[in-house]
Amino acid sequence: MKILDPHRIHKEARYEKAEVDRLVYEKQSLPTGMSPNDVAKKLGLSVQSVYKYIQDGSIKAEAVPYGDERITYVISETAYHDAEKSLKPSEIQRPKKYEYYDSKNDIVLYQRFHSNKIPEARVVRNEENVCGFYLPNIHKWLTYEEGMKNYALKPSYSIHQPPLDYKGYVELQVPKNEVVFYPFMDYLYEIWGVENIRLREQSKTVLLYIKAGEKPLKTEVFGIADLLSYLISGENTS
Repeated sequence: MKILDPHRIHKEARYEKAEVDRLVYEKQSLPTGMSPNDVAKKLGLSVQSVYKYIQDGSIKAEAVPYGDERITYVISETAYHDAEKSLKPSEIQRPKKYEYYDSKNDIVLYQRFHSNKIPEARVVRNEENVCGFYLPNIHKWLTYEEGMKNYALKPSYSIHQPPLDYKGYVELQVPKNEVVFYPFMDYLYEIWGVENIRLREQSKTVLLYIKAGEKPLKTEVFGIADLLSYLISGENTS
């Protein structure tokens, strides 16, 4: 707390040395480590997921007082490595739904949105691994709240379809910079639905697992032949 100076004799704020020493001691005694934001970025999870895992004990964290009657969490290196082993998806594992689907807002990576103001917006994650909207025409990223409130964005199609009974997946790896990429993602979400695909974002490509089955290909933007070079395993039939 500041030393009272009702007559404003001193230009700068002054504090009791004992108070400052106490604060330093308290800061030094607090646990050190990574914040939930740091862990989310390293594990490829959303911050909300990290908090959920802290609450259910999957990620061990120490609660630290923060501000007025608030707390934050600190994750030690040991706790992080334990969480990494159990939560971080390996390259050989099929993607988990939380990797690409935001259940809170019911949006999925690369899903198309639009409004009267914006002809096209795509769901992407920023550097903090938070889902928002990218506006390709003006190269701008928006938070989900900004997109909804300021631009009245709405989904261009439903992303949900009944789960298919077929077993097995067709695996493809599609470069993000290909012309076919966005039209193909729109087709998958609209016709197959998030219930029948899995997705893992990589630096330059997207790994797709599509549940084996048959669906109509009602698009003139691309054909089966355009996808064959991206096929890793499984059968692709027209």
